[in-house]
Amino acid sequence: MRKGVFVTGTDTDVGKTIVSSGIAAALKNKGHDIGVFKPMLSGVKRNDPMSDTMMLKRYSGDDSPLIDITPYQFDEPLAPYLAAKRQNCEVSFSELSGCWNDVKDRHDFFIVEGAGGITVPFGQAYLVSDVAKEVGFPIIIVSRPNLGTLNHTYLTVDYARRCGLHVLGVVVNDMNEEDRGVAEETNPDLIEKFCDVPVLGVIPRLPHIDGRSLATVFEERIDLEKMIGY
Repeated sequence: MRKGVFVTGTDTDVGKTIVSSGIAAALKNKGHDIGVFKPMLSGVKRNDPMSDTMMLKRYSGDDSPLIDITPYQFDEPLAPYLAAKRQNCEVSFSELSGCWNDVKDRHDFFIVEGAGGITVPFGQAYLVSDVAKEVGFPIIIVSRPNLGTLNHTYLTVDYARRCGLHVLGVVVNDMNEEDRGVAEETNPDLIEKFCDVPVLGVIPRLPHIDGRSLATVFEERIDLEKMIGY
């Protein structure tokens, strides 16, 4: 049975790619065969060294061509549907599904990453959540640690469940461990209590990123067994 996770977030810039890359690096370090897929990228070329696509490829060890990892890229940093439309382009759901079907059997475990939050439009009539359903993996929600994150996380969890998606858990990302306030200290427990989902881990703010340190942090901070043993 093909396994994997679909990584989404409570918003844009919450660190989905850091979390996806960290999970990939940690699992690769443990000997797992990892594939990555981010169907749409906006605002940067996929071959830019700091693009989401390059980070996912670098830390997972996936040897697929960049265009297979990210089939569609758009110039402006906008929701993929709008970015595509402004380039006189439209990607149908069947086209995107076809790209996923072309790669889904190449690896034992896949990490698929969305764009922005779970209701971001990918096309004229489909959202990130529709792609997550098509892929069929349980989802991991990446959230911020600070004040306000409970509301955003609760809404994301609730919407995902209403869509019929299985929420594997939440990863709280970018925790400033040197300057935690009451909100940062208590939010992980509040998320578990009110959203009724496990917090799979709390990731500290990372001033420097490389494969070894990323793998180490995620091995120490994330419940990897829960992730691959569902």
